[in-house]
Amino acid sequence: MHRYTISNVLADALYGKVHLCRDRITGDSVAIKCMCVVSAATKVSTGGLRIQEDVSMEKHVNQTLDARGGHPHILRMRTAFVEAGYEHFVLDFCALGELYAVLDEAPGGLFGNDRASRYFRQIVSGVRFLHQSGFAHRDLSLENVLVDGNDNCQVCDFGLAASSSHLQAERVGKSFYMAPEVVANDAVYDASKADVWSLGMMLFVMLTGQPMFDVAEHSDDRFHFLATKGLRRLVTAWNLDSLVTAEAMSLLQGMLTVDPALRWTIDEVIAHNYVSTKPNALTTYTGMQSTALSPNGIVSCFETYRSSCGFV
Repeated sequence: MHRYTISNVLADALYGKVHLCRDRITGDSVAIKCMCVVSAATKVSTGGLRIQEDVSMEKHVNQTLDARGGHPHILRMRTAFVEAGYEHFVLDFCALGELYAVLDEAPGGLFGNDRASRYFRQIVSGVRFLHQSGFAHRDLSLENVLVDGNDNCQVCDFGLAASSSHLQAERVGKSFYMAPEVVANDAVYDASKADVWSLGMMLFVMLTGQPMFDVAEHSDDRFHFLATKGLRRLVTAWNLDSLVTAEAMSLLQGMLTVDPALRWTIDEVIAHNYVSTKPNALTTYTGMQSTALSPNGIVSCFETYRSSCGFV
């Protein structure tokens, strides 16, 4: 660490802490993720909890992406080293922090369509590069996207990543963003398709300021409503028509298809007008009239979940 001057702690990490530092050679501000080697090897957090995040996988993904030239919307790991029993990842510093925090501070707790679509295009571009590099993220969320000082998104945190060419079986990720086939935990699943679902949930939250449901299983009334009546009915029931444009609705319907075999691929998402065109051409669809379902309490549930996971 002799090359770096520590300024302060940015955040707690599962196996240690993230420090804001200055690179004495370049003068750059960097974020250094310091992780206890013993904790990481045993997958026991510094708080004593058994966890699934794999530091070696995170390092492997970062190094693979860097070897492929990196991507402007994937957080860059500049270097990694082990010192004094800690693994250190030296990462680009993102001054605005988590995308969730940026959303939380936005007027009304949501982004306008133009801002949401710009962020979303950046995130999807990064995720497609990840998939093209042979990995699925498996933990995509607003918490795992950082925003740099130029207001650009950086996808990060690859500790739950897995090969995109093999079916997966583990139930991993955050419940609000987790695809129904991952929640079910009764069969193998295509992790790349699960990523597409998570991206859809992220876009929905950016546009509306609230998660759609607690967990994607039929015991959750809101998920059951989506699965049986469809997204358009759900958006109308919550009186959110004015927040979801026609293009956004079309895209979300493709991404949030419950059956993963019918769900869109990342390439289909990229090709959609919402992602491939400028946001000023977007229009708002006219929804049906209904008051059948209320989202009351979802936001508080979101905060409770984040608090229980140590996000707030």
